This record gives sequence, C-alpha cells and structure tokens, in this order.
Amino acid sequence: MRKILRINLDNQTSELESMPADYAKLGGRGLSSTIISREVPPKADPLGKDNKIVLAPGILAGTKVTCTGRLSIGMKSPLTNTVKEANAGGELANQIAKLGIHAVIIEGTASSPTLLKIGNKGVEFESAENLKGVGTYECLEILKKQFGDKCGVISIGPAGEMKLKAAAIAVSTKDEHLRFAARGGVGAVMGAKNLKAVIVDEKGSKAVEVADKKALNESAKALSKGILSHPLSEGLKALGSPLLVNMIDSMGALSTKNFSQGRFDKANDISGETLVGLTSTRPNSKPAHACMTGCVIQCSNVLTDEKGELICSSIEFETLGLLGSNCLIDDVEKVAELNRVCNDLGLDTMDVGGALGVAMDEGVIPWGDADAALALLNEIPDGGEKGVMIGHGAQFTGEKLGAKRVPTVKGQALAAYDPRALKGTGTTYATATMGADHTCGNALPSPTMPDYSPVSPTGQADISRFLQGYFAAVDSLGLCLFASLPLLDIPEVKQHLIDCTAAVLGEELSEQYIEELGGEVVKAERGFNLSAGFTKIDDRLPDFFTKEVLPGLDTTFDVSEDDLDSVHA
Repeated sequence: MRKILRINLDNQTSELESMPADYAKLGGRGLSSTIISREVPPKADPLGKDNKIVLAPGILAGTKVTCTGRLSIGMKSPLTNTVKEANAGGELANQIAKLGIHAVIIEGTASSPTLLKIGNKGVEFESAENLKGVGTYECLEILKKQFGDKCGVISIGPAGEMKLKAAAIAVSTKDEHLRFAARGGVGAVMGAKNLKAVIVDEKGSKAVEVADKKALNESAKALSKGILSHPLSEGLKALGSPLLVNMIDSMGALSTKNFSQGRFDKANDISGETLVGLTSTRPNSKPAHACMTGCVIQCSNVLTDEKGELICSSIEFETLGLLGSNCLIDDVEKVAELNRVCNDLGLDTMDVGGALGVAMDEGVIPWGDADAALALLNEIPDGGEKGVMIGHGAQFTGEKLGAKRVPTVKGQALAAYDPRALKGTGTTYATATMGADHTCGNALPSPTMPDYSPVSPTGQADISRFLQGYFAAVDSLGLCLFASLPLLDIPEVKQHLIDCTAAVLGEELSEQYIEELGGEVVKAERGFNLSAGFTKIDDRLPDFFTKEVLPGLDTTFDVSEDDLDSVHA
C-alpha cells in the first residue's frame, strides 16, 4: 500500500502517513489538486507559510504503461492566485512511485537554503548554501556527482530563489537532461520555502503494486500499439512538437508580434523541419529523444552546438512560438539560446516569451532583436530592473509598462495559439482553472470531427468543457498529453487506457471513467478558486481579443459571455 510522505521544513521532520481511502483512486493532478484544496487556505499568500508543495506521480506511474511518467507538482500559484498543477516528464514520477509513495507533501519554510533527499530509508535534510545562485544545469551536475547518477533531481534556478513569478521547477531525465514543470510560478514557491532541490534515490525500492499483472501486460501492449497507429505519433516521432509551427501558422493561429497577427512570414525558419535539419548536422544532437523510460513516441529533441556541446533539450512548439514568432525572432538558434538561458535560470519560456512580446510592443527593445532579449535575461541574476520585470512574466511586465495589449488570463500568459483562430482553445484560456493554460483543453481541428469549426462563435463551450475534463484525467493518470491525443480519435485505444487503469487499481471501471475522473478534478479545482474569490468575471480574455480583428481570418474572439459562463455551470 502506497503512503503519503509529509515533510515539514520548519522543524526538519518527516512522516509516512496512511493514505486516506478517497486518495487511493487518485494520482497526479487529481491528487495534488485535492490535497491543495483541502489543506491550503484558498486566500493564503502563495509565497507564505500556509502554501504547500505536492509532488504526485500519476495513477499509472512506475508501471509498464507507456508514457505515464509525468510528475504533477501542485500548490497555490503566485502567478494566478488559483490552484495550480504543473507537470513534467523525466524519471521522478516513476522513482517516487517505486518507493511506495503516493504523494509528497512539503510544508513550512526552511530557515536557510535546503535540499531534501528522499530514499528507501526516509528523508534527509542537508544545507544547500553551496548551491545558492547556481543555475539548473550546474546544479544537476553537482548533485549527480554528490548523490549518484541514478538519483533523480528536482531543482530551481536563480529565478526561483528570487521568487520571480514566472519561475519554473526543473526535473531530471534518466540521461541527465532537464524537463520543466514550468507554468504558474511554481519555482517561486520552492524559493519562498528556501528549498533549492529534492533528491530521490530509488535504491532498494520495489516494483509498483499492480492488482492484475496479466491484464495490465495485455492492455499496456494494446495501448502502445494503438497510440503508434495514429498518424500524429509518426509526425511527433519525426519532428516533435515543433511540427506544429508550420501547421498552426497555416491556420492563421500562430502567436505573432504580441498576438497582433496569426501568421509569421518566417515561420519555416523556426519550424520543426528546420530544427531537424539543424540537428542532423550537429554531433550529439538528436531529432528524437525519450524524456521518460518506456516512451514509444520520443517527441523530444536534443540540440547541440557545432562542437557537440548541449544547448538545450527539448525545444518545444510553445517556446518556438512565444520566444520566436511572438517576438518576430526568426533565427531558430537564437530561440534555442533564449531557451537555454531560461532553462538555466529556471524560467517558463512561455510567460517570458509573452513578457518579451509586451516589452517589444512598448518599445523597451526592438522587435526581433534576440540579442537584446538575451541581454535582458542575462541581467536577471544581478537584479537588473528590466530583466527582473521580464522574469515576473507577461502580466507584471504589462502592468509595469502600462501596456494595453497584455495576452494573459488570471495573470498567466497565453500559449502560442491565437484564440481568435482557435475559439475552443480561447474558451479554455478564459475558463480553465489555472489561467490561460492550453494543456487544460486545446481544441485543435481533427479529421474525426469534420463538422467542427474552430472559428465559429458557437459550440465552443461544449468542446472546451469536455477537453478540460479529459485532460484533467490524463494529468491524473500521469499520461503524456501527446500520447493521449490518439485516444480522442480511436475509441478502442481509449478503452485500452481504461483497462490499464482497472488492472492497476483492481476494480471495474466504466466506459465513462475518464470523463468522470476529470469532472471530479475540475470540480475540486473550481471550488478552491471560488473560495479564493474568483468569479465569472475572471473567466474572460483580454478585451483586445474581442475588439481587434485577426488579420487573414478577419475575426475577433466572439464567443458569447453566456457560453463562457456555461462551461462550469
């Protein structure tokens, strides 16, 4: 039976607790959001002592089910003041699950920079004074040497230590790359708690308990085969998420020039095709890379310089869109440099890209000037005023500059999809429990929905509502979002996932299990936000999206307020 590990930073104590019965069927986002909803006062200061950090592997973590190693990190967000879950790939979810831990709850505040080591023999507290101001790449290298190559590492960079509102949390992969739980300022909460890093040592751990191993093996094989049968999986394996750059640009939906346009005339220069061409010429670069053990898609990439030294891994569509086209930066290597600096500082590339777009719109630096953008980021560790402004994200930057065009909802920057061209996604931006988060329900057109129009002002509430529940369940299972997309088009593959879950939990699950699970998760998150003081007035896009016509498609975001209000009615 898995346990809850509760760690108190105030007095450096830890305790394994029996798991409440109603937690046993939860995991990942569902578990982290439930714990935050029950244990954190809704109106608590996100950077104060009452906030907590929850590390929750998904329901299927540590099993043979492909692509289920996402780690959910939950808390109250300092960026949005809502409940927050950010998740990342890597090995940590599997390692925590193999230790028999259902969730780690970190509470209190350390008196000085601290790191935690979680292992088979319990929790150790150590000083992290030597890691103050150290970037995430060097931090990973130091901790791997100290604790061994097989240990997993969760850490923050200087941005988290400075409590910048766009600070992210780095999570290590098995081969010593970094993935990021990036959104919502989660790194700032670690920084506020004086927690520099968490080490997880799975040495001496056991296999995750599975109720029906035979059924799981059969269902897991069928699920992997089904996922790979979908054409999207082939595209992701070849180009990764950057395959979306040209695709979304052709739809007129690519964030360009601070969301004033939907097409970028240099989109191909920052596309997946261009990136793969670059990796093919660089030693040690990889166009395909698995960020977690057992991934059948391998949609990550590894980009190196001409000498074979790592620049970063992985460069994603959102980064290319928000640091690239959104800022009119058309050099994929410059975007990669910006990505590298953000990673090392521990910053969300999406909110930073949104902030830079606002700053360029206000004339702080010229449009398309990647070197000026790099200079702003590089001044952050020394406390440079403009750099720190960018590090706090798009909303803070817009308020600081008095900008009228700030692409945020509930304080969080939009993803790289223009909501006027993808109005279902725009509806999710407006109404999701965590601010403008596309992973809560990105409504892209599909051949299996030939009648769906992404630019229609009607029908968007229904699809957004469905997707918000669906992806809440996916995050609770620990499944990679990309691996979940084929399930939307192929019902029998979705059933394989349900069968996998039933085999792990040891109980019969209905055909509507995913919808039921997701609905309960969203309900818990929505309840927290309502208690925190949020109302339907907060479920709106910035006015300029409803007033400014998107060039090319000649449309505004015209989904009615009644439809927006109906999503969670």
